[in-house]
Amino acid sequence: MYSHIIFDLDGTLIESLLGIATALNAALADNNQPTHSTDAIRTFIGDGSHTLCARAMTDQSEDSIERVHQSFLKEYSKAWKNGTIVFEGVQELIHSLKSMDCSRSVLSNKPHSFTTEIVDYFFPDKPFDLVLGQRAGIAKKPDPSGVHELLGELGQSSNNSVLVGDSTIDIVTARNAGIGSIAVIWGYNDLDQLTSVSPNFTANSIEHLIEILTPRNVPAFR
Repeated sequence: MYSHIIFDLDGTLIESLLGIATALNAALADNNQPTHSTDAIRTFIGDGSHTLCARAMTDQSEDSIERVHQSFLKEYSKAWKNGTIVFEGVQELIHSLKSMDCSRSVLSNKPHSFTTEIVDYFFPDKPFDLVLGQRAGIAKKPDPSGVHELLGELGQSSNNSVLVGDSTIDIVTARNAGIGSIAVIWGYNDLDQLTSVSPNFTANSIEHLIEILTPRNVPAFR
């Protein structure tokens, strides 16, 4: 059985595309940059809010990107609550894991303030032992620093920990940190992208993810 399960946030636990798209397009329009379809913005997500903005812009000067980024952060603080839902079955998944002898955490490239605010809002019973978002001075995923911080703070071993995420970034992060990986297919990367980075498991539904996380299916990663 896994002793520690790390979850990505956007595209894994929550569907946040609408809130992100609304805020990003508002920020782009305010700065005379072209806006994008929701489907296009879906492909920009995963590397943090600054990179999200940069990918959406024609003007690639750092000053312009930072202006749009600051505007996005302001708009997202207003947009996320009406543009975010928990994926169906996730609450039941987290509830079932609370009865298992394992710790749980969240690791996101979303700014830390939004990460903690959103987790607290949608999971008010505090099912996670530690929640970390992107913070100044701490390298974001796929750098393994966040995983190492979680394991150290919670006294967990890399040998029996796993990262659950919807993007290639999550799978590469797990590999860089020396832990297991489970790719979920309901998020923002498609199946071909996910299989290209060889996750240990691929879950096609919440029910399938629960099966993978049960003790009889835990693999030896080393």
